[in-house]
Amino acid sequence: MKSLLWKAIINGYANNHHILIALQSQKDGAIHEYASVPGYRLPTASIVKVAILAQLLHNTSGNLNSYQQELARKMIQNSDNNAADILVDRYLGGTSNMQAIYSALGMTQTTPGQGNHWARTLTTATDQLKLLNEIFSNPHSSYLNDQSREYIKSLMSSVSADQRWGISAGSSQYYLKNGWSAFSAPWTWYVNSIGFIPQGDNGYSIAVLTDNNLPMSVGVNIIESIARSSKNYI
Repeated sequence: MKSLLWKAIINGYANNHHILIALQSQKDGAIHEYASVPGYRLPTASIVKVAILAQLLHNTSGNLNSYQQELARKMIQNSDNNAADILVDRYLGGTSNMQAIYSALGMTQTTPGQGNHWARTLTTATDQLKLLNEIFSNPHSSYLNDQSREYIKSLMSSVSADQRWGISAGSSQYYLKNGWSAFSAPWTWYVNSIGFIPQGDNGYSIAVLTDNNLPMSVGVNIIESIARSSKNYI
């Protein structure tokens, strides 16, 4: 049902987009997914910042110093790229070392960005659910402790006002991280959004990735249409 609904929404836009959608119910763990081209992967842009923080918290057992906390806050709440650069380079040893978190969480379709470009990490929506599940739905895992999970949640629930778009559409409460990048001419945008909607007993993780958006607002509109429609079918 969800895939048919999503396909109907996507068909309302130009057919030159690759769109990846995945949703996981917190109640029963059921995963619903759709890919306009099966097996296709897209660059993460800034949604990878959640993985950056998760790996840092894993490495430190959730004990960040004040400088790391300030960088983490800027990276998640404001999507600050300089903060992400410092955390990746100084504390994770470079983008390639992020393979550690992808391997630990079974994110087999996610590959670190080449040349230390964390924004060019390739992934799928379904792989992003594995990361979100670690934060929001898997309290017995050994990768993140409770302190770390609560810290990530606190930042994802308080992103800056100009970034409260995407999978949050239609929801009054949400945990959110968006990503948007145009890497080269003709400057079409990758627009992505991941997070969790705590809808009472019907909470769910959701990830939506899109490309070939011109202008960027096209991708935002696609994601928000999918987000609103998904709320009623959990």
